[in-house]
Amino acid sequence: MPSAKQAFLIGALFCLLSFLVILALQTRRVRGVNQILAATVLGIGGNLLYAFGRELPPLIAYEMANGVYAAASATLFVAYRYFFTRRPFSLALTIAVPALMAAIAFFHYVHDSFLARSVIVSLFQIGIAGGIAVTLLQSRAQWHKPYYTECFILTMCSLVSLGHLARMGWMLVAPQPPASLLQSEDGSVILMSAAAVALPALAFGGLLLAHRRIISMVEYAANHDFLTGALSRKGFFEISERELARAVRHHRPLALLLIDFDNFKPVNDTYGHDAGDRTLMLFSRFAKEQLRAVDCLGRMGGDEFAILLPETELPGAVAVANKLSKKIKAGMTGKEHAGLTVSIGVAVRADGDSLQTLIKRADEALYEAKDNGRDRVASNPRLPADACLHSA
Repeated sequence: MPSAKQAFLIGALFCLLSFLVILALQTRRVRGVNQILAATVLGIGGNLLYAFGRELPPLIAYEMANGVYAAASATLFVAYRYFFTRRPFSLALTIAVPALMAAIAFFHYVHDSFLARSVIVSLFQIGIAGGIAVTLLQSRAQWHKPYYTECFILTMCSLVSLGHLARMGWMLVAPQPPASLLQSEDGSVILMSAAAVALPALAFGGLLLAHRRIISMVEYAANHDFLTGALSRKGFFEISERELARAVRHHRPLALLLIDFDNFKPVNDTYGHDAGDRTLMLFSRFAKEQLRAVDCLGRMGGDEFAILLPETELPGAVAVANKLSKKIKAGMTGKEHAGLTVSIGVAVRADGDSLQTLIKRADEALYEAKDNGRDRVASNPRLPADACLHSA
């Protein structure tokens, strides 16, 4: 069995490995990763100070070692709070770590008690592990299937807490409790070995969360238009295929709007591409204001957009199109938007439709709106004459 000193050196090595892995993966774009890096560095320092406690001055071996390791755990807690966009309690932790060091100093210089020092440190670590677990449980809405990472982190938090509780209980009931952290006694070494790897294990859990967050960011970038925030063509088609399959399976209505700007080219030619970009962003904002949470807005390319309306019959889809057309005319003011309107083609799902045939019918309706003078809504199939109104 390794000695307590070797256990702390192994803990320092694990912290170093975690630091190098996080550094190599370049995941620092995710908020909280910098705190994980700092926690691993502090963990290296804390474990080394513990390991060489007998060779160091008492102030460094006791107060400094416990303070550095407590700071590592506190920084790790802050990282998890950042991961889930929650208040980090940085000020409280900034006070708690020096308070722990002061308590350690009291039970070192005023009333020397290894038991009291151990209980203080264990209670602090239990609080940190419990805080991380509570953070995860409070943020269940942000979990992503499969839940392996969250389960791993919660398991580690439970083991850390149970380990420190076991350590306190063992020290209270042991016939000859240890009098030093580095005492080579089997029970003490086992508990110290477990404690030494707890911090790098929780840092690894944070790394898994960061990696998942990076994947989500990449997927979002691939499926969304960076300028307008609307779905990209690829993302829109993927969602539309799923919604169409659902509509067919449950025999539910589904509508599609294809939207194209009238006279958009003069905006770019006269006022520059920045004005054109602002116009597209403004349209996207107006469109999202008109849509429900289940509706999807996608940018098909250039100044052409599409809107998917689940659970919507043809009259409702035409009403949405007319409302959006009027909103564009009323909301796009300024000389660069003078005369700027949209034409909209509307189609609804028919039996036997594929996404391609649905898009084709909406596109035919869009061309009909263009051919009939633009600035209007057309549908395929047509509604009665009083339903597809000119947007003026």
